[in-house]
Amino acid sequence: MTKLFRLLPFHRLPRHLIPVGVLILSLLLTSGVCVLLGVAARARDEARFENLVQTTSDRIQRRLDTYIALLQGTEGLFATQQEVTPEEFSAYVQLFEIQSQYPGIQGLGFTRRFSREERTRVEHQTRTALGLPGFHAWPEVPGDELHSVVMLEPRDMRNLAAMGYNMFSEPMRREAMTRARDTGLPSLTEKVTLKQEIHQDKQAGFLLYLPVYRGGHVPATLEERRERLVGFVYSPFRADDLLNGIFGTERQPRVAFQLYDGLEVGEERLLHSSHGPEALAHEPMFTTTTTLLVAGRPWTLSFSSLPAFDATASGPMVLPFSGLGVLVSLGFFLMMLAQVRARGEAEQSADGLRVALAERARVEEQLREADRRKDDFLAMLAHELRNPLAPVLTAVQLMDRKQQLGQGTEREREVVERQVHHMRRLVDDLLDVSRVTRGKIQLRKHPVDLVLLVGRAVESARPFADSREHTLRVELPRGPVWTEADPVRVVQVLTNLLHNAAKYSESGGRITLTLAREGGEAVVRVADTGMGIPAEALPHLFEPFMQVARTLERAQGGLGLGLTLVKQLVEMHGGRVEAWSEGVGRGSVFTVRLPLLPEARVPVVPVEAPAAREPSGEGRRVLVVDDNVDAAELLGEVLEMDGHQVTVVHDGTAALERMDASEPEVIFLDIGLPGMDGYEVARRIRERSGGAGPRLVAVTGYGQASDRQRSREAGFDAHLVKPVELERVRELVEDLGGSGSGASALN
Repeated sequence: MTKLFRLLPFHRLPRHLIPVGVLILSLLLTSGVCVLLGVAARARDEARFENLVQTTSDRIQRRLDTYIALLQGTEGLFATQQEVTPEEFSAYVQLFEIQSQYPGIQGLGFTRRFSREERTRVEHQTRTALGLPGFHAWPEVPGDELHSVVMLEPRDMRNLAAMGYNMFSEPMRREAMTRARDTGLPSLTEKVTLKQEIHQDKQAGFLLYLPVYRGGHVPATLEERRERLVGFVYSPFRADDLLNGIFGTERQPRVAFQLYDGLEVGEERLLHSSHGPEALAHEPMFTTTTTLLVAGRPWTLSFSSLPAFDATASGPMVLPFSGLGVLVSLGFFLMMLAQVRARGEAEQSADGLRVALAERARVEEQLREADRRKDDFLAMLAHELRNPLAPVLTAVQLMDRKQQLGQGTEREREVVERQVHHMRRLVDDLLDVSRVTRGKIQLRKHPVDLVLLVGRAVESARPFADSREHTLRVELPRGPVWTEADPVRVVQVLTNLLHNAAKYSESGGRITLTLAREGGEAVVRVADTGMGIPAEALPHLFEPFMQVARTLERAQGGLGLGLTLVKQLVEMHGGRVEAWSEGVGRGSVFTVRLPLLPEARVPVVPVEAPAAREPSGEGRRVLVVDDNVDAAELLGEVLEMDGHQVTVVHDGTAALERMDASEPEVIFLDIGLPGMDGYEVARRIRERSGGAGPRLVAVTGYGQASDRQRSREAGFDAHLVKPVELERVRELVEDLGGSGSGASALN
């Protein structure tokens, strides 16, 4: 202390003033320490607030980046296919489960670009393709170029209200679309009111556009981009739904924010407010404003701290004055302690920021991987659909030449039939995966003998295995192996595994199928000596669109959906499926495990198969109605060859006119007819006959449960999905019994 006094100018003071000087110095030191502590506390609280602001901004940015990636994937669907049908678009959107996996998005849509001269053709095509007889482009505004909404999923009441809307008719939407068209980049609109706002609870909204160019890539020049524009894929958003979907799960938020469109803050530009006026009535400790750039459009975020944040802020610290030495020592101690704590919290905030950045990088990598798989899948789909088209076209041309030369065309017809069945299997795989994913498949389970089902699967797969010169060996136990299952779906699972084994094995390979009882399970193993599976691919083998990398020499086809369907069907039966391989070139083993049927439920007497149906030999009067002239005339020719009297017409009005003259017993009626659709024709036929009359069979490309229900309500007795099986057509004509309407269940 003496040395301290010598360093300080206390020795110059009168002796009696030294205690006063020490007191003043103590008070100054105390005040200085308190100021430093207050500054440190303020800095710490401000760092916490800025961290919350950055986290909130990042969450909004990441969510919008995710939706942009989803839109880019949808653009890839349209860019890689010359024409996307409503069924394909609906199945594609349903795979993403956007209402549960992407909260806040109102849907995915496609606007088609066409001129005013093309308007009538586009409206007619959309009405027949979508089943929306009232579809039209609106509103009526001057201009030669229209961009009407022709596809929008999901088809709920809100989205149906926007169908046909010409987005080029509204300046703010047109500005964003023009910007997207000229740059080839995603483009966000200003604040708008969506056409889906048909109820009282209207929200501020915005739309996100991505251009689709003819040729599947962004043209190099501005003139080419404007000339080759096909339309836009887009998503509408309700701002409150979007932001509540991002932050609605927070129990006690600590910051409030207002989201404004553009760079200015104003009530007319407000998109969303996280809290009501009552929560913002207090004086916040911190406020700040930041800007986000989303798809070329700036957003302004205004933040303020909430009482929950202010309550945890560091308050002023009062130091007890118990002596100069204690106060100084305690002051230095508290100052150092505050600095250590502030540094620790700063490091913790930095760690949290690093974790957030790592999470963002992981999500981005997942999005890139999903986008890569989507691109691979679309390329494979195009490849698999084009492959059978080539021999079909060649066969048709050969049939024409051989008919001119008087030669037979049996081989060409076999080629066409085989390739058409192949394309149908591809479409069925897509639809099966979609139905299983959405829980639309109902299993018809009953006690079955797996030995018999294995025999059916082997019988179905053996021709393909023989064509590749494989040895197919089957090892079965003695006696039946009973389980409760849908026999059709179990045969589908086993056939799929056998086809995969044959497909990915070199010519002359060995395939072994074994069936055994292990504990309380029936175990089927399919082993092959084929290409094997890399270790890194095993965990992802049953994911949709997953395929082990293929070369041109091993391009055996497939969409990467077969194993996904196998896994889902097996799990629906209460079982499980596993894959194992020692590595590339070492073969693979797929194991299916199904629960055995309890002994008390094993059938005593096997159920005999129903007797084969014998043709009636009686000619029927048949009316075929389809605006596809080739399809109608070919179906009529088949029925005439079976000895039936057939009348063919191509629209609903002609069908009603020919009813009295031909008095048909069976009518095959297309749904998507020009003018009067098949539902209306069916209703009028039933009204004429008082609910009875001929058997009505719907022939359509729509096969969902809702489509079958609508057919039933219109009066149809049966529902066939194109392409139809001729055996089923013959069955519906020959098995009339003694009645017409209601003679067969709607299938």
